[in-house]
Amino acid sequence: MRHLFTFNRILIATIGILILLHILILPIAPPGFFVDEAATGAHVVAMLQHGTNAHHVALPLFSESLGGGYTTPVYLYPLVGWAAVFGTSELALRAFSLASTLLTITLLACVAYVWLGKRAALISVTVALALPWAWLQGSIAWDPALVPLFITLPLLALSLLLHTPTRSIRVAMLVILPLSLIALAYLYPPARVTAPLLFVGAYAVLYLRKLIDARLIFLTCIAALFASLPLLVFMFQPEALERSRTLSVFYDHSIVESVWLTFTNCLQLLSPSFLFVTGDPNLRHSTGVQGMLGLAALPALIALVVAGVRSMRSGKARDLSKNKTVQLLVIALFGVAASLLGSALTNESQPHSLRATAAWPFIVIIITIGWNIIFRRATPRSLQWASALIFILATAHYTTDLALHYPARSSNAFDTPQRQAISSGDSTLSYPPLALQYYQDR
Repeated sequence: MRHLFTFNRILIATIGILILLHILILPIAPPGFFVDEAATGAHVVAMLQHGTNAHHVALPLFSESLGGGYTTPVYLYPLVGWAAVFGTSELALRAFSLASTLLTITLLACVAYVWLGKRAALISVTVALALPWAWLQGSIAWDPALVPLFITLPLLALSLLLHTPTRSIRVAMLVILPLSLIALAYLYPPARVTAPLLFVGAYAVLYLRKLIDARLIFLTCIAALFASLPLLVFMFQPEALERSRTLSVFYDHSIVESVWLTFTNCLQLLSPSFLFVTGDPNLRHSTGVQGMLGLAALPALIALVVAGVRSMRSGKARDLSKNKTVQLLVIALFGVAASLLGSALTNESQPHSLRATAAWPFIVIIITIGWNIIFRRATPRSLQWASALIFILATAHYTTDLALHYPARSSNAFDTPQRQAISSGDSTLSYPPLALQYYQDR
């Protein structure tokens, strides 16, 4: 009991240090805005000053940005509210992304607590704060920073529905579950693949557990369809259709070729190099050091694989079907698959971690289960300390590189020369007018 109390205190101290590092590093890394962030910033400034987006559209649903992309309402309106309080500086707009990431991590801790208890909740927070995939992509002013939040909300709602008998909580979760998945579909185009899969998966689980009936599913689907109509109308506009068509793996490919391309994209997203060594080749998506999961995740994942192999060999795998940990693991694995598919169905810049950013909350749950295995009583204390040391060293290496070396390495990826020219008043600079408007108007 005393050992457990000490362990929890160490986790709490580690969490405090990691949160402080997130806050202190944010003004340094990533370096200042790149063009897409500035374009979104222009919409925010215009909304605050004129009540319209930068294209003079009042109450916009989708605000046209750059490269055929759009700033979505699920991101823009909360960001405008944040900016009304904290300002429109680069740091303030990026701080909104960080705050959203910290909220996501808090909700993930609630998920872990519901399924596995207090220790797992603390472990999940520590894992999420140290995860490279969450750290960098949750520090940039863009729509994908909110995707994990709208992944974790329905995951928490499902968890409470499965474990909470209180009627008032169940009713609230039955509202939050579909609404958060609909918001996810509005928020980010790749999530329009992920959200329906999670919707079907969640309601299948609830139906099989006899927590809802077919009538409620039918009514929920009808309500969800009506709530999604504005999105459907937008998706069938020529501009949106063309962008979706050209980015799809089905563009200029046969069915067989498209399926094969999707499969190879999934393999790239699951490759050891992508996950643990170099990560996404785009320096706005990954630092290029330690991959998307980082070396700190290795002990937990190895422990999870070893435990799985031992269960299979002992013939106890069937007995585990009613185990809460195994049930949570299955849900998380399904979530990862649904999240990766949204990225794998695109044909550009693979492996594309940003389009698969919905995966990292589920991955945090998987890694947390692995750490739970390591820190159970039957595990030798020496192995526990060795695993913890690997986590500490790997996290220290990642954060040191992020703060000291990544800003210079990613300078061109974040338009540093162009922003310096803007600051100096260079009239010969060629820069998208929408992005330039952010610097001129704020």
